[in-house]
Amino acid sequence: MKTLKIFGLLSLMIMLLTACKKDESTQNDELILGTWINTLINDQPVLTDDTFVMELKADKTEMYAVGFQLDENNFRWEENNTYTYTINDDVIAINGKDVLGKSYYMEFQIVLLDATTLKYTVPVFKIDGKSFPDNNTYTCSKVTVDLSNQFTGVWYGRSTTPGTADTAFHFWEYFADGNYNYYYQDESGNWIKKSDNEGRYFLYGDFFASNYSNDLISGGTGQAFECWNIYTDGNTMSWTGLRANNLVTSYEMEKVAAPPITQTK
Repeated sequence: MKTLKIFGLLSLMIMLLTACKKDESTQNDELILGTWINTLINDQPVLTDDTFVMELKADKTEMYAVGFQLDENNFRWEENNTYTYTINDDVIAINGKDVLGKSYYMEFQIVLLDATTLKYTVPVFKIDGKSFPDNNTYTCSKVTVDLSNQFTGVWYGRSTTPGTADTAFHFWEYFADGNYNYYYQDESGNWIKKSDNEGRYFLYGDFFASNYSNDLISGGTGQAFECWNIYTDGNTMSWTGLRANNLVTSYEMEKVAAPPITQTK
């Protein structure tokens, strides 16, 4: 009889532990859904241009977006929807190929997951079957706002970064389909709509990435991208970005009715 009681207690404990694991796994399945923006690595702020974004969807596919170096002179922000994922208790396993065709397999060990925060380590990270150690801890914030309606339209403003070489005013015209126009003023005061600006942008809540080409300030050539954290308040908007050497860059602008009358170059 004593043996039966012990066996019954053990069985009950196993059932309770199994139920708890199932509850935890189900909860993680639900909490993980949505768009996540990397904000910290090892509890330190990430340079804004080094941020990545991932969207984990209910159909077990993942969108991953990050700035890629395509070759020596060209960099682009790219979204990639070729990844799939599974989640088992507190481990997220991700498979897929990046925009350059390299195969990735990753396992994320969840440290913290709630309605707004995902924190994880990466015990397994493989590219084309080769393992690469990753001893970092990543913290991501879930996108909880939609600023697309406020963001679209025409904005007029300039850089407010102390000591910047970019002291001129500019116009940006953002469309709902993710395209944009950029306008600058030449030496004669004529407004120019830049025809080769690679005018594509990506908006994830209050995080914004923009592709462009031929930097007018640096004189560089090729494709490039920039990322910004944005804040909108009615008809005003600000951008901030953490760059190398802890330099914080910024822009301030206001929404206007229409772009200027322009020439095109």
